[in-house]
Amino acid sequence: MLSAYGVYNAVRAAFGGTLEEGRRNAATVVALERRLGIDVEERWQNAFERRRLGMPAWGAMYLVSQVVALPLSIFLVHRRRRDAYPFMRNFALLSWCAGLVWYALHPVAPPRLMEHGARDTVSRDTPVDLDSRTIRAFYNPVAAMPSLHVGMAPIVAGALALAAPRRVAPAVLVVYPVAVTISVIVTGNHYVLDVVGGLAVAAPAAVVAAVLTWEDLASARRDLSPGPLRPAG
Repeated sequence: MLSAYGVYNAVRAAFGGTLEEGRRNAATVVALERRLGIDVEERWQNAFERRRLGMPAWGAMYLVSQVVALPLSIFLVHRRRRDAYPFMRNFALLSWCAGLVWYALHPVAPPRLMEHGARDTVSRDTPVDLDSRTIRAFYNPVAAMPSLHVGMAPIVAGALALAAPRRVAPAVLVVYPVAVTISVIVTGNHYVLDVVGGLAVAAPAAVVAAVLTWEDLASARRDLSPGPLRPAG
């Protein structure tokens, strides 16, 4: 995982793209969304703020879902369900690498960095200023497309489902990715089409990861039973 993050920084340094380029590409995304009638980012954000639907919580979720929940989930599956770990690991790495290629070829600025549109509520409502020099040293600000927050949400959802009682596991698999999708849109960090791009990256990554780890997944299915995560074997 640390090596993957190192590659991310190398790609960002070599092909990160400028804010101007990211805004031009984002304008194309916005124009397509308008033609499709799905340009809902600013309207959703305004509605959540007007109705006081927990905007600080959505900002916190945007940060925690990728920085804390994702690596912690992979770590816990490695420790507690080793049979499911190879799939989770490969799924994450394949999605990550596909996202890096997309970022390098087509940098896209998020709605919050456009001159008009959704606002940066994460910086406003949490202690993390996404546009500070320190924070920008750790991420690419023009890498909105695809949304790996959404693309990798099934990994966290899967880990949570393994820890949950069997009767609620299906709900967990749905609720967590939906919540992440809401958070990335209402905080001004992704377009709807970024979410579609994240799913377009994650779906084939999941298929390839399943093929590569078929025997491990078969063992995990045979061994899966209700209750909390437990040591494999």
